[in-house]
Amino acid sequence: MNRFILFCKTFAILIATYFALATLSCLLPDKSIKEHIADSAQKMVEEGLYPQAIIRMEQCQMDNFTDALIMNQMYNIDRKHPITSAMKMIRSSEKGRDWDQPGLLLRKVNGENLEEQHYARYWHGSTFLFRPLFLVMDFLTLRHILFIVSSLLIVLLLCAYYPKAGLMKTIALALGFLLTYGFVMQFSMQFFPVLALTIIGSLLVVKRKQSDNSGLLFFVIGSMTCYFDLLTTPLLTLGIPMAVMLSLKREDEFQFKDSIIEISKLTLLWGGGFALTFLTKWALASLILGQNIFADAYEVSLYRMEAEEFTRWDAVTKNFDMLDLWMIGIATVVLLLLSIIKRLKINHKRVVLFLIIGLMPYVWYLLLANHSYVHWWFTYRLQAITVVCLLYMFCDRSSAMKDGKSPLFTS
Repeated sequence: MNRFILFCKTFAILIATYFALATLSCLLPDKSIKEHIADSAQKMVEEGLYPQAIIRMEQCQMDNFTDALIMNQMYNIDRKHPITSAMKMIRSSEKGRDWDQPGLLLRKVNGENLEEQHYARYWHGSTFLFRPLFLVMDFLTLRHILFIVSSLLIVLLLCAYYPKAGLMKTIALALGFLLTYGFVMQFSMQFFPVLALTIIGSLLVVKRKQSDNSGLLFFVIGSMTCYFDLLTTPLLTLGIPMAVMLSLKREDEFQFKDSIIEISKLTLLWGGGFALTFLTKWALASLILGQNIFADAYEVSLYRMEAEEFTRWDAVTKNFDMLDLWMIGIATVVLLLLSIIKRLKINHKRVVLFLIIGLMPYVWYLLLANHSYVHWWFTYRLQAITVVCLLYMFCDRSSAMKDGKSPLFTS
């Protein structure tokens, strides 16, 4: 009962915080914000819908479509009605032209009268988080800030992880990010929140004590993922921290059955936080706006889960084909050779658990077939979970080091 009360109190605090952040963001003076968005709109139109970050290839596409949509919502916020604006999330629209969000944004800031659509089924935490930054900067400057912050978070995670996990596992974790072109997420308002939550969640797992409540941590991460994310790669905030947690279990504390139960519980708690946060938004929006947001959310959810013009397997293969199997294969072989050289004895039971976690993205693709098929060029990055788990399989050993020294290759 005490744990149930703890979770209820935590959830209430989270919802209150989300609501407060949204309302306060909507109350900000918007003259400077609109000026910086106007500057950003022109630059974004020049870049195009899907510019490529660093490397010119399909896997490195950014999402100016959604970033422009986020700025479109920022621009249309009504300071005189902050709560209604926060719940409804109006954006300028035009029938048959919604595919060109940067163009619509530019036309809006240039004074054209456009239609309006609401986007009430999401919390839109990214809109409220980034809106204050447009008081002092435009989109390109913000992009640099996101890159610096995310890079620092990645370095902080790897530095904290290495002394506990060793070189091989640290390499495996870093490669999971690099081999799925995770650096693209560092340049986008659309992608950044999931990346940041994944890194912070993993860092908290690394720093936790054995007595800490991991269940509450995953519940909170699931809820925050729902608040900030627009259904990009939300499962990363579950799969990566969970894989990191499993990789840090010492041999003397590892029990296969207990680990299966733990993975199941943490998945349910993450999913519970994610789902309850969605349901709460639909309830609040329906109450405040006097509209049936549940009906809209239900209809869209069914659409995103259907597979009428293609099979669910097509959704899986379309995402899988985005992986660079040659590079992943080379990384796997290198870690396998290192494990042979170091005479590491693989823990087969732990390998099974990594396999279970690594298959999570494909369950997601099967369930949300339409969304995964249509947006394959960014949903494929969920497979960072798979790549990390695959590489972890060759970084294990049957006994933990007992000399108290920082391990070089293994934990």
